[in-house]
Amino acid sequence: MKGRSKDRLSTSEKRSLKDYVFSSALYTSSLQNRTPKRLAHIPVDIISGDPTAADKLFKGSYCLQGITNEITGRKPWDCEEMPLYWHQELHRFNWLRDFTANGSDSAKRHIRPLIADWIVEFGEYQSIIWDPEILSQRVKNWMMQSQFLLTSNDGDFNYKFLKSLRIQLQHLQRYCRYFAREPFQFNYYLSLYLGAACFSDTQDQAPRLKKRMLDELDKEILQDGPHVTRSPSKQLHLLADVISLRETLRNMDKGIPDQLVSAIDRLTTATRFFQHGDGDLALFNGGFTVGEGRCDQLLAMSEVLGRAPHHLKQGGFERLKAGRALVLFESGQSGRSEKLQHYKGLGSFELSYGRERLIVNCGAHPDPQSPWYNALAATAAHSTLSVADTNSDFPKTGSMNEDNSPVSVLEDGGNLWLEFENSGYENSEKIRHTRRLYLAADGKNLRGEDTVQSFEQDTELTEFVIRFHIHPDVTVSKSMGGRSFLMLTKQGVGWQFLTSLSEAELEDSVYCPAPGIVRNNRQIVLKGRVHGQEELSIKWALQQKGDVETSDT
Repeated sequence: MKGRSKDRLSTSEKRSLKDYVFSSALYTSSLQNRTPKRLAHIPVDIISGDPTAADKLFKGSYCLQGITNEITGRKPWDCEEMPLYWHQELHRFNWLRDFTANGSDSAKRHIRPLIADWIVEFGEYQSIIWDPEILSQRVKNWMMQSQFLLTSNDGDFNYKFLKSLRIQLQHLQRYCRYFAREPFQFNYYLSLYLGAACFSDTQDQAPRLKKRMLDELDKEILQDGPHVTRSPSKQLHLLADVISLRETLRNMDKGIPDQLVSAIDRLTTATRFFQHGDGDLALFNGGFTVGEGRCDQLLAMSEVLGRAPHHLKQGGFERLKAGRALVLFESGQSGRSEKLQHYKGLGSFELSYGRERLIVNCGAHPDPQSPWYNALAATAAHSTLSVADTNSDFPKTGSMNEDNSPVSVLEDGGNLWLEFENSGYENSEKIRHTRRLYLAADGKNLRGEDTVQSFEQDTELTEFVIRFHIHPDVTVSKSMGGRSFLMLTKQGVGWQFLTSLSEAELEDSVYCPAPGIVRNNRQIVLKGRVHGQEELSIKWALQQKGDVETSDT
Protein backbone atom coordinates (compact mmCIF):
# COMPACT_ATOMS: atom_id res chain seq x y z
CA MET A 1 0.00 0.00 0.00
CA LYS A 2 1.14 3.52 -0.76
CA GLY A 3 2.43 6.11 1.66
CA ARG A 4 2.53 6.54 5.40
CA SER A 5 -0.99 5.19 5.90
CA LYS A 6 -0.09 1.55 5.39
CA ASP A 7 -1.76 -0.63 8.03
CA ARG A 8 -2.05 2.36 10.34
CA LEU A 9 -4.76 0.66 12.34
CA SER A 10 -3.15 -2.75 12.66
CA THR A 11 -1.48 -3.83 15.86
CA SER A 12 1.04 -5.77 13.79
CA GLU A 13 2.33 -5.59 10.21
CA LYS A 14 0.05 -8.45 9.13
CA ARG A 15 -2.68 -10.14 11.13
CA SER A 16 -3.10 -13.40 9.24
CA LEU A 17 -2.19 -15.44 6.21
CA LYS A 18 -5.14 -13.85 4.40
CA ASP A 19 -3.52 -10.44 4.92
CA TYR A 20 -0.34 -11.63 3.22
CA VAL A 21 -2.33 -12.92 0.27
CA PHE A 22 -4.69 -9.95 -0.09
CA SER A 23 -1.96 -7.31 0.18
CA SER A 24 0.31 -8.94 -2.39
CA ALA A 25 0.92 -7.24 -5.74
CA LEU A 26 -0.33 -10.35 -7.55
CA TYR A 27 -3.67 -10.27 -5.74
CA THR A 28 -4.03 -6.51 -6.24
CA SER A 29 -3.46 -6.84 -9.99
CA SER A 30 -6.06 -9.62 -10.19
CA LEU A 31 -8.78 -7.20 -8.99
CA GLN A 32 -8.54 -4.93 -12.02
CA ASN A 33 -11.70 -4.97 -14.15
CA ARG A 34 -13.70 -2.90 -16.59
CA THR A 35 -15.14 0.28 -15.11
CA PRO A 36 -18.66 1.30 -16.21
CA LYS A 37 -19.43 4.99 -16.60
CA ARG A 38 -22.39 4.97 -14.23
CA LEU A 39 -24.71 2.87 -12.10
CA ALA A 40 -27.86 1.60 -13.79
CA HIS A 41 -29.78 1.94 -10.50
CA ILE A 42 -29.19 3.84 -7.25
CA PRO A 43 -29.96 1.90 -4.03
CA VAL A 44 -32.38 3.63 -1.67
CA ASP A 45 -31.25 4.83 1.77
CA ILE A 46 -34.30 5.43 3.95
CA ILE A 47 -32.17 6.83 6.78
CA SER A 48 -32.04 10.56 6.28
CA GLY A 49 -28.82 12.43 6.97
CA ASP A 50 -28.38 15.43 9.24
CA PRO A 51 -27.46 18.71 7.49
CA THR A 52 -26.25 20.22 10.77
CA ALA A 53 -23.85 17.29 11.19
CA ALA A 54 -22.52 18.03 7.69
CA ASP A 55 -21.84 21.62 8.76
CA LYS A 56 -19.71 20.29 11.61
CA LEU A 57 -17.89 17.90 9.26
CA PHE A 58 -17.10 20.87 6.99
CA LYS A 59 -15.35 22.48 9.93
CA GLY A 60 -13.39 19.30 10.71
CA SER A 61 -15.49 18.14 13.68
CA TYR A 62 -15.98 14.39 13.31
CA CYS A 63 -18.28 12.85 15.92
CA LEU A 64 -18.17 9.09 15.39
CA GLN A 65 -19.33 6.45 17.89
CA GLY A 66 -19.86 9.23 20.41
CA ILE A 67 -16.28 10.55 20.23
CA THR A 68 -15.68 13.98 18.71
CA ASN A 69 -12.35 14.82 17.13
CA GLU A 70 -11.60 18.37 16.01
CA ILE A 71 -9.45 18.02 12.90
CA THR A 72 -7.55 21.07 11.66
CA GLY A 73 -5.26 20.84 8.65
CA ARG A 74 -5.47 17.04 8.53
CA LYS A 75 -7.52 14.39 6.84
CA PRO A 76 -9.68 12.38 9.26
CA TRP A 77 -7.79 9.11 8.62
CA ASP A 78 -4.54 10.79 9.73
CA CYS A 79 -5.81 11.01 13.33
CA GLU A 80 -3.66 8.31 14.93
CA GLU A 81 -4.69 9.22 18.48
CA MET A 82 -8.28 8.04 18.03
CA PRO A 83 -9.41 4.55 19.16
CA LEU A 84 -9.85 1.72 16.71
CA TYR A 85 -13.64 1.70 16.79
CA TRP A 86 -13.68 5.42 15.86
CA HIS A 87 -11.59 4.64 12.78
CA GLN A 88 -13.77 1.69 11.91
CA GLU A 89 -16.84 3.95 11.87
CA LEU A 90 -14.93 6.52 9.82
CA HIS A 91 -14.14 3.93 7.12
CA ARG A 92 -17.73 2.68 7.01
CA PHE A 93 -18.71 6.11 5.60
CA ASN A 94 -22.11 6.19 7.32
CA TRP A 95 -21.51 9.93 7.67
CA LEU A 96 -21.76 10.38 3.88
CA ARG A 97 -25.55 10.69 4.13
CA ASP A 98 -25.07 13.92 6.12
CA PHE A 99 -23.39 15.54 3.09
CA THR A 100 -26.21 14.28 0.88
CA ALA A 101 -28.72 15.82 3.26
CA ASN A 102 -26.85 19.13 3.00
CA GLY A 103 -27.05 18.87 -0.79
CA SER A 104 -25.06 22.01 -1.57
CA ASP A 105 -22.40 22.46 -4.22
CA SER A 106 -19.90 23.30 -1.48
CA ALA A 107 -20.70 19.93 0.13
CA LYS A 108 -19.87 18.22 -3.16
CA ARG A 109 -16.66 20.20 -3.55
CA HIS A 110 -15.66 19.19 -0.02
CA ILE A 111 -16.45 15.48 -0.12
CA ARG A 112 -15.19 14.54 -3.59
CA PRO A 113 -11.51 15.38 -2.91
CA LEU A 114 -11.81 13.58 0.43
CA ILE A 115 -13.04 10.39 -1.23
CA ALA A 116 -10.40 10.75 -3.97
CA ASP A 117 -7.73 10.94 -1.28
CA TRP A 118 -9.20 7.86 0.43
CA ILE A 119 -8.88 5.96 -2.85
CA VAL A 120 -5.22 6.96 -3.15
CA GLU A 121 -4.39 5.90 0.41
CA PHE A 122 -6.70 2.91 0.88
CA GLY A 123 -7.72 1.82 -2.61
CA GLU A 124 -5.69 -1.36 -2.23
CA TYR A 125 -6.15 -3.95 0.50
CA GLN A 126 -5.38 -2.97 4.08
CA SER A 127 -6.27 -5.03 7.10
CA ILE A 128 -9.17 -3.76 9.21
CA ILE A 129 -10.10 -1.09 6.66
CA TRP A 130 -10.91 -3.85 4.14
CA ASP A 131 -12.41 -6.22 6.69
CA PRO A 132 -15.70 -7.49 5.26
CA GLU A 133 -17.90 -5.88 7.92
CA ILE A 134 -16.31 -2.46 7.27
CA LEU A 135 -16.01 -2.85 3.52
CA SER A 136 -19.57 -4.07 2.93
CA GLN A 137 -21.01 -1.09 4.79
CA ARG A 138 -18.69 1.31 2.94
CA VAL A 139 -19.58 0.14 -0.58
CA LYS A 140 -23.27 0.18 0.32
CA ASN A 141 -22.97 3.80 1.48
CA TRP A 142 -21.00 4.75 -1.62
CA MET A 143 -23.68 3.28 -3.87
CA MET A 144 -26.56 4.82 -1.93
CA GLN A 145 -25.02 8.31 -2.02
CA SER A 146 -23.61 8.04 -5.55
CA GLN A 147 -26.29 10.24 -7.13
CA PHE A 148 -25.06 13.10 -4.95
CA LEU A 149 -21.38 12.27 -5.30
CA LEU A 150 -20.97 11.68 -9.04
CA THR A 151 -20.52 14.57 -11.48
CA SER A 152 -22.69 14.99 -14.55
CA ASN A 153 -19.87 14.94 -17.09
CA ASP A 154 -18.39 11.45 -16.45
CA GLY A 155 -15.20 13.10 -15.28
CA ASP A 156 -12.04 11.84 -13.63
CA PHE A 157 -13.63 11.58 -10.16
CA ASN A 158 -16.44 9.38 -11.50
CA TYR A 159 -13.93 6.97 -13.05
CA LYS A 160 -11.81 6.68 -9.89
CA PHE A 161 -14.88 6.34 -7.67
CA LEU A 162 -16.59 3.63 -9.73
CA LYS A 163 -13.34 1.77 -10.33
CA SER A 164 -12.62 1.62 -6.57
CA LEU A 165 -16.21 0.60 -5.90
CA ARG A 166 -15.96 -2.30 -8.35
CA ILE A 167 -12.60 -3.44 -6.97
CA GLN A 168 -13.91 -3.48 -3.40
CA LEU A 169 -17.01 -5.44 -4.47
CA GLN A 170 -14.84 -7.92 -6.36
CA HIS A 171 -12.69 -8.48 -3.27
CA LEU A 172 -15.78 -8.90 -1.07
CA GLN A 173 -17.18 -11.49 -3.45
CA ARG A 174 -13.94 -13.49 -3.34
CA TYR A 175 -13.79 -13.23 0.44
CA CYS A 176 -17.33 -14.55 0.75
CA ARG A 177 -16.66 -17.38 -1.66
CA TYR A 178 -13.48 -18.69 -0.05
CA PHE A 179 -13.00 -17.30 3.46
CA ALA A 180 -16.21 -16.09 5.12
CA ARG A 181 -16.89 -17.89 8.41
CA GLU A 182 -18.67 -15.11 10.31
CA PRO A 183 -22.08 -15.99 11.81
CA PHE A 184 -23.75 -12.88 10.34
CA GLN A 185 -23.21 -12.35 6.62
CA PHE A 186 -26.42 -10.67 5.49
CA ASN A 187 -24.74 -7.28 5.11
CA TYR A 188 -22.02 -8.84 2.94
CA TYR A 189 -24.51 -10.32 0.52
CA LEU A 190 -26.76 -7.26 0.62
CA SER A 191 -23.83 -5.18 -0.65
CA LEU A 192 -22.90 -7.81 -3.24
CA TYR A 193 -26.49 -8.04 -4.47
CA LEU A 194 -26.82 -4.27 -4.75
CA GLY A 195 -23.49 -4.12 -6.60
CA ALA A 196 -24.62 -6.78 -9.07
CA ALA A 197 -28.12 -5.39 -9.58
CA CYS A 198 -27.10 -1.74 -9.91
CA PHE A 199 -24.42 -2.19 -12.58
CA SER A 200 -25.72 -3.08 -16.05
CA ASP A 201 -22.94 -5.56 -16.87
CA THR A 202 -23.31 -7.73 -13.70
CA GLN A 203 -27.07 -8.12 -13.45
CA ASP A 204 -26.89 -11.78 -14.45
CA GLN A 205 -25.23 -12.42 -11.05
CA ALA A 206 -28.05 -10.75 -9.12
CA PRO A 207 -30.54 -13.67 -8.83
CA ARG A 208 -27.96 -15.98 -7.24
CA LEU A 209 -26.78 -13.28 -4.84
CA LYS A 210 -30.35 -12.33 -3.95
CA LYS A 211 -31.15 -15.89 -2.94
CA ARG A 212 -28.07 -16.10 -0.73
CA MET A 213 -28.79 -12.66 0.74
CA LEU A 214 -32.33 -13.66 1.74
CA ASP A 215 -31.10 -16.94 3.21
CA GLU A 216 -28.58 -15.01 5.32
CA LEU A 217 -31.33 -12.60 6.38
CA ASP A 218 -33.41 -15.48 7.74
CA LYS A 219 -30.44 -16.62 9.84
CA GLU A 220 -30.32 -13.25 11.65
CA ILE A 221 -33.99 -12.99 12.59
CA LEU A 222 -35.78 -15.22 15.05
CA GLN A 223 -39.22 -16.46 14.10
CA ASP A 224 -40.95 -13.94 16.38
CA GLY A 225 -38.84 -11.02 15.22
CA PRO A 226 -35.79 -10.15 17.35
CA HIS A 227 -32.29 -10.16 15.98
CA VAL A 228 -30.55 -13.35 17.08
CA THR A 229 -28.26 -11.30 19.35
CA ARG A 230 -31.41 -10.03 21.14
CA SER A 231 -30.08 -6.48 20.74
CA PRO A 232 -33.02 -4.13 20.06
CA SER A 233 -30.86 -1.54 18.28
CA LYS A 234 -29.22 -4.13 15.99
CA GLN A 235 -32.73 -5.30 15.22
CA LEU A 236 -33.74 -1.73 14.29
CA HIS A 237 -30.69 -1.23 12.06
CA LEU A 238 -31.55 -4.46 10.27
CA LEU A 239 -35.12 -3.23 9.81
CA ALA A 240 -33.76 -0.05 8.18
CA ASP A 241 -31.64 -2.17 5.82
CA VAL A 242 -34.50 -4.39 4.70
CA ILE A 243 -36.92 -1.49 4.21
CA SER A 244 -34.25 0.25 2.09
CA LEU A 245 -33.87 -2.98 0.11
CA ARG A 246 -37.62 -3.20 -0.45
CA GLU A 247 -37.74 0.37 -1.75
CA THR A 248 -34.75 -0.31 -4.02
CA LEU A 249 -36.52 -3.32 -5.53
CA ARG A 250 -39.64 -1.22 -6.07
CA ASN A 251 -37.62 1.43 -7.89
CA MET A 252 -36.13 -1.27 -10.12
CA ASP A 253 -39.62 -2.67 -10.80
CA LYS A 254 -38.62 -5.95 -9.19
CA GLY A 255 -41.01 -8.14 -7.22
CA ILE A 256 -40.77 -8.14 -3.43
CA PRO A 257 -39.78 -11.66 -2.27
CA ASP A 258 -41.97 -13.30 0.38
CA GLN A 259 -38.88 -13.77 2.58
CA LEU A 260 -38.31 -10.02 2.60
CA VAL A 261 -41.96 -9.26 3.36
CA SER A 262 -41.87 -11.73 6.26
CA ALA A 263 -38.62 -10.26 7.61
CA ILE A 264 -40.03 -6.72 7.63
CA ASP A 265 -43.20 -7.92 9.33
CA ARG A 266 -41.34 -9.77 12.09
CA LEU A 267 -38.75 -7.05 12.70
CA THR A 268 -41.46 -4.39 12.90
CA THR A 269 -43.43 -6.42 15.43
CA ALA A 270 -40.38 -6.93 17.63
CA THR A 271 -39.42 -3.25 17.39
CA ARG A 272 -42.84 -2.27 18.74
CA PHE A 273 -42.27 -4.75 21.56
CA PHE A 274 -39.03 -3.06 22.71
CA GLN A 275 -40.31 0.53 22.54
CA HIS A 276 -40.66 2.36 25.83
CA GLY A 277 -43.19 5.14 26.32
CA ASP A 278 -40.64 7.72 25.12
CA GLY A 279 -40.60 5.95 21.74
CA ASP A 280 -37.00 4.75 22.06
CA LEU A 281 -35.62 1.27 22.63
CA ALA A 282 -34.88 -0.74 25.76
CA LEU A 283 -31.26 -1.48 26.71
CA PHE A 284 -30.77 -5.23 26.47
CA ASN A 285 -27.85 -7.26 25.09
CA GLY A 286 -25.61 -4.44 23.93
CA GLY A 287 -28.43 -2.35 22.54
CA PHE A 288 -28.46 1.44 22.49
CA THR A 289 -31.12 4.09 22.30
CA VAL A 290 -31.37 5.41 18.73
CA GLY A 291 -32.72 8.93 19.09
CA GLU A 292 -36.10 10.55 19.35
CA GLY A 293 -38.44 9.68 16.52
CA ARG A 294 -36.19 7.15 14.77
CA CYS A 295 -38.24 4.10 15.80
CA ASP A 296 -41.55 5.72 14.89
CA GLN A 297 -40.15 6.81 11.53
CA LEU A 298 -39.08 3.28 10.62
CA LEU A 299 -42.28 1.74 11.94
CA ALA A 300 -44.27 4.04 9.67
CA MET A 301 -42.06 3.19 6.68
CA SER A 302 -42.43 -0.53 7.36
CA GLU A 303 -46.09 -0.35 6.23
CA VAL A 304 -46.84 -3.04 8.85
CA LEU A 305 -49.82 -2.37 11.11
CA GLY A 306 -50.47 -3.93 14.49
CA ARG A 307 -49.69 -3.67 18.17
CA ALA A 308 -46.77 -4.82 20.24
CA PRO A 309 -47.11 -8.50 21.28
CA HIS A 310 -47.15 -9.57 24.93
CA HIS A 311 -44.47 -12.25 24.50
CA LEU A 312 -41.41 -12.96 22.38
CA LYS A 313 -41.00 -16.62 23.27
CA GLN A 314 -38.12 -17.36 20.94
CA GLY A 315 -36.48 -14.06 21.76
CA GLY A 316 -36.96 -14.71 25.47
CA PHE A 317 -38.83 -11.57 26.60
CA GLU A 318 -42.12 -10.62 28.27
CA ARG A 319 -44.00 -7.32 27.99
CA LEU A 320 -46.31 -6.25 30.81
CA LYS A 321 -48.44 -3.21 29.96
CA ALA A 322 -50.94 -1.76 32.40
CA GLY A 323 -52.21 1.81 32.50
CA ARG A 324 -49.25 4.00 31.54
CA ALA A 325 -46.71 1.56 32.98
CA LEU A 326 -44.57 -0.79 30.89
CA VAL A 327 -42.31 -3.60 32.15
CA LEU A 328 -39.94 -5.32 29.71
CA PHE A 329 -38.55 -8.53 31.17
CA GLU A 330 -35.77 -10.82 29.88
CA SER A 331 -36.67 -14.44 30.60
CA GLY A 332 -34.20 -16.25 28.32
CA GLN A 333 -37.01 -18.54 27.20
CA SER A 334 -35.92 -20.86 24.36
CA GLY A 335 -32.31 -20.54 25.52
CA ARG A 336 -29.27 -18.90 23.93
CA SER A 337 -26.35 -20.09 21.89
CA GLU A 338 -23.18 -20.06 24.00
CA LYS A 339 -21.62 -17.73 21.42
CA LEU A 340 -24.40 -15.18 22.07
CA GLN A 341 -24.20 -15.02 25.86
CA HIS A 342 -21.86 -12.09 26.34
CA TYR A 343 -24.53 -10.00 28.04
CA LYS A 344 -25.63 -11.60 31.31
CA GLY A 345 -28.96 -9.94 32.04
CA LEU A 346 -31.11 -13.01 32.68
CA GLY A 347 -34.09 -12.07 34.85
CA SER A 348 -33.57 -8.33 34.43
CA PHE A 349 -36.30 -5.83 33.66
CA GLU A 350 -36.85 -2.21 32.68
CA LEU A 351 -39.78 -0.10 33.86
CA SER A 352 -41.17 3.07 32.33
CA TYR A 353 -44.26 5.09 33.16
CA GLY A 354 -45.61 7.21 30.33
CA ARG A 355 -42.60 8.83 28.65
CA GLU A 356 -40.37 8.54 31.73
CA ARG A 357 -38.02 5.65 32.45
CA LEU A 358 -37.72 4.60 36.07
CA ILE A 359 -35.77 1.32 36.33
CA VAL A 360 -33.21 0.57 33.63
CA ASN A 361 -30.25 -1.57 32.66
CA CYS A 362 -26.90 0.18 32.41
CA GLY A 363 -26.43 0.05 28.61
CA ALA A 364 -23.34 -0.88 26.61
CA HIS A 365 -20.04 0.31 25.16
CA PRO A 366 -19.09 0.06 21.45
CA ASP A 367 -15.43 -0.89 22.00
CA PRO A 368 -14.76 -4.59 22.76
CA GLN A 369 -11.26 -3.61 23.91
CA SER A 370 -12.54 -1.26 26.61
CA PRO A 371 -12.97 -2.38 30.24
CA TRP A 372 -16.40 -0.74 30.03
CA TYR A 373 -17.45 -3.30 27.43
CA ASN A 374 -17.27 -6.24 29.84
CA ALA A 375 -18.40 -4.26 32.88
CA LEU A 376 -21.64 -3.20 31.19
CA ALA A 377 -22.26 -6.76 30.02
CA ALA A 378 -22.07 -8.16 33.56
CA THR A 379 -25.09 -9.28 35.52
CA ALA A 380 -24.41 -6.50 38.04
CA ALA A 381 -25.08 -3.93 35.30
CA HIS A 382 -28.66 -5.18 34.99
CA SER A 383 -31.70 -4.79 37.23
CA THR A 384 -31.74 -8.36 38.48
CA LEU A 385 -30.17 -10.68 41.05
CA SER A 386 -26.46 -11.53 41.07
CA VAL A 387 -24.73 -14.09 43.27
CA ALA A 388 -21.24 -13.84 44.79
CA ASP A 389 -20.04 -11.22 42.27
CA THR A 390 -20.36 -13.72 39.42
CA ASN A 391 -22.34 -13.61 36.19
CA SER A 392 -25.41 -15.66 35.47
CA ASP A 393 -25.73 -17.88 32.41
CA PHE A 394 -28.65 -18.26 30.05
CA PRO A 395 -29.94 -21.77 29.42
CA LYS A 396 -28.55 -23.26 26.23
CA THR A 397 -30.50 -23.40 23.02
CA GLY A 398 -32.70 -26.49 22.89
CA SER A 399 -32.57 -27.10 26.65
CA MET A 400 -36.20 -26.03 27.17
CA ASN A 401 -39.60 -26.68 25.64
CA GLU A 402 -43.21 -25.69 26.22
CA ASP A 403 -43.47 -28.03 29.21
CA ASN A 404 -40.56 -26.54 31.16
CA SER A 405 -40.81 -22.86 30.23
CA PRO A 406 -39.11 -20.71 32.89
CA VAL A 407 -41.75 -17.96 32.74
CA SER A 408 -45.51 -17.62 32.98
CA VAL A 409 -47.79 -14.58 32.86
CA LEU A 410 -51.38 -14.41 34.09
CA GLU A 411 -53.93 -11.60 33.71
CA ASP A 412 -57.02 -10.92 35.80
CA GLY A 413 -59.06 -7.75 35.54
CA GLY A 414 -56.12 -5.89 34.00
CA ASN A 415 -53.74 -6.93 36.79
CA LEU A 416 -50.71 -8.89 35.63
CA TRP A 417 -48.68 -11.57 37.42
CA LEU A 418 -45.32 -12.84 36.14
CA GLU A 419 -43.45 -15.79 37.63
CA PHE A 420 -39.92 -16.62 36.53
CA GLU A 421 -37.54 -19.47 37.42
CA ASN A 422 -33.99 -18.18 37.02
CA SER A 423 -31.60 -21.03 36.23
CA GLY A 424 -28.65 -18.71 35.68
CA TYR A 425 -26.83 -19.75 38.86
CA GLU A 426 -27.89 -23.36 39.20
CA ASN A 427 -24.70 -24.75 37.65
CA SER A 428 -22.12 -22.22 38.86
CA GLU A 429 -23.37 -21.39 42.37
CA LYS A 430 -25.99 -24.11 43.05
CA ILE A 431 -28.60 -21.39 43.66
CA ARG A 432 -32.27 -21.39 42.72
CA HIS A 433 -33.83 -17.98 42.16
CA THR A 434 -37.51 -17.27 41.60
CA ARG A 435 -38.72 -13.80 40.67
CA ARG A 436 -42.42 -12.87 40.90
CA LEU A 437 -43.82 -9.56 39.66
CA TYR A 438 -47.26 -8.05 40.07
CA LEU A 439 -48.30 -5.01 38.02
CA ALA A 440 -51.60 -3.39 39.02
CA ALA A 441 -54.14 -2.57 36.33
CA ASP A 442 -53.64 1.18 36.73
CA GLY A 443 -49.84 0.82 36.36
CA LYS A 444 -49.15 2.69 39.58
CA ASN A 445 -48.11 -0.28 41.70
CA LEU A 446 -45.35 -2.78 40.86
CA ARG A 447 -44.62 -5.44 43.48
CA GLY A 448 -41.93 -8.08 43.44
CA GLU A 449 -40.73 -11.08 45.38
CA ASP A 450 -37.30 -12.64 44.87
CA THR A 451 -36.80 -16.05 46.49
CA VAL A 452 -33.29 -17.48 46.84
CA GLN A 453 -32.32 -20.98 47.95
CA SER A 454 -29.11 -23.01 47.84
CA PHE A 455 -29.41 -26.71 46.96
CA GLU A 456 -25.75 -27.47 47.73
CA GLN A 457 -25.56 -29.34 51.04
CA ASP A 458 -22.02 -28.28 51.82
CA THR A 459 -22.70 -24.56 51.35
CA GLU A 460 -22.48 -22.62 54.61
CA LEU A 461 -23.23 -19.12 53.38
CA THR A 462 -24.21 -17.62 50.00
CA GLU A 463 -24.30 -13.87 49.48
CA PHE A 464 -26.42 -12.27 46.78
CA VAL A 465 -27.42 -8.80 45.62
CA ILE A 466 -30.61 -7.57 43.95
CA ARG A 467 -30.10 -4.35 41.99
CA PHE A 468 -32.51 -1.74 40.68
CA HIS A 469 -30.66 0.76 38.48
CA ILE A 470 -32.52 4.08 38.48
CA HIS A 471 -32.68 6.29 35.39
CA PRO A 472 -30.45 9.38 35.86
CA ASP A 473 -33.39 11.75 35.32
CA VAL A 474 -34.98 10.36 38.48
CA THR A 475 -33.95 11.83 41.85
CA VAL A 476 -33.80 9.23 44.62
CA SER A 477 -33.16 9.40 48.35
CA LYS A 478 -33.23 6.95 51.23
CA SER A 479 -35.73 7.46 54.02
CA MET A 480 -34.72 7.64 57.66
CA GLY A 481 -36.22 4.21 58.36
CA GLY A 482 -33.78 2.54 55.99
CA ARG A 483 -36.19 0.26 54.12
CA SER A 484 -37.80 2.75 51.76
CA PHE A 485 -36.63 5.16 49.09
CA LEU A 486 -38.31 8.22 47.63
CA MET A 487 -38.04 8.84 43.89
CA LEU A 488 -39.04 11.96 41.95
CA THR A 489 -39.17 12.13 38.15
CA LYS A 490 -38.43 15.19 36.01
CA GLN A 491 -42.15 15.72 35.51
CA GLY A 492 -42.66 15.82 39.26
CA VAL A 493 -44.21 12.38 39.73
CA GLY A 494 -43.28 10.77 43.04
CA TRP A 495 -42.69 7.07 43.67
CA GLN A 496 -41.84 5.14 46.82
CA PHE A 497 -39.73 1.99 46.83
CA LEU A 498 -40.29 -0.33 49.82
CA THR A 499 -38.50 -3.54 50.78
CA SER A 500 -38.73 -6.20 53.46
CA LEU A 501 -34.94 -6.55 53.59
CA SER A 502 -33.02 -4.69 56.25
CA GLU A 503 -29.85 -4.29 54.17
CA ALA A 504 -31.04 -1.82 51.55
CA GLU A 505 -28.60 0.77 50.27
CA LEU A 506 -28.38 3.54 47.69
CA GLU A 507 -25.18 3.29 45.64
CA ASP A 508 -23.63 4.96 42.61
CA SER A 509 -24.21 3.48 39.17
CA VAL A 510 -23.64 4.45 35.54
CA TYR A 511 -25.94 4.76 32.55
CA CYS A 512 -24.61 4.42 28.99
CA PRO A 513 -27.59 4.59 26.62
CA ALA A 514 -25.61 5.46 23.47
CA PRO A 515 -21.96 5.59 22.33
CA GLY A 516 -20.13 8.43 24.02
CA ILE A 517 -22.82 9.03 26.66
CA VAL A 518 -21.90 8.17 30.24
CA ARG A 519 -24.25 9.48 32.90
CA ASN A 520 -24.03 9.10 36.64
CA ASN A 521 -27.08 7.62 38.31
CA ARG A 522 -28.01 5.68 41.43
CA GLN A 523 -29.00 2.10 42.15
CA ILE A 524 -31.07 0.61 44.94
CA VAL A 525 -29.13 -2.38 46.25
CA LEU A 526 -30.67 -5.14 48.36
CA LYS A 527 -28.05 -7.39 49.97
CA GLY A 528 -28.93 -10.78 51.34
CA ARG A 529 -27.41 -14.10 52.37
CA VAL A 530 -28.71 -17.62 52.77
CA HIS A 531 -27.30 -20.16 55.22
CA GLY A 532 -27.03 -23.74 54.03
CA GLN A 533 -30.16 -24.84 52.21
CA GLU A 534 -32.50 -22.34 53.79
CA GLU A 535 -34.88 -20.33 51.60
CA LEU A 536 -35.04 -16.55 51.81
CA SER A 537 -37.76 -14.40 50.21
CA ILE A 538 -37.29 -10.66 49.70
CA LYS A 539 -40.37 -8.61 48.99
CA TRP A 540 -40.29 -5.15 47.45
CA ALA A 541 -42.73 -2.68 45.92
CA LEU A 542 -42.67 0.49 43.84
CA GLN A 543 -45.76 2.65 44.26
CA GLN A 544 -46.71 5.98 42.75
CA LYS A 545 -47.17 8.57 45.49
CA GLY A 546 -47.95 11.79 43.62
CA ASP A 547 -45.85 14.83 44.47
CA VAL A 548 -43.08 13.97 46.91
CA GLU A 549 -40.52 16.44 48.17
CA THR A 550 -37.09 14.85 48.30
CA SER A 551 -33.42 15.58 47.82
CA ASP A 552 -30.65 13.47 46.36
CA THR A 553 -28.49 11.55 48.80
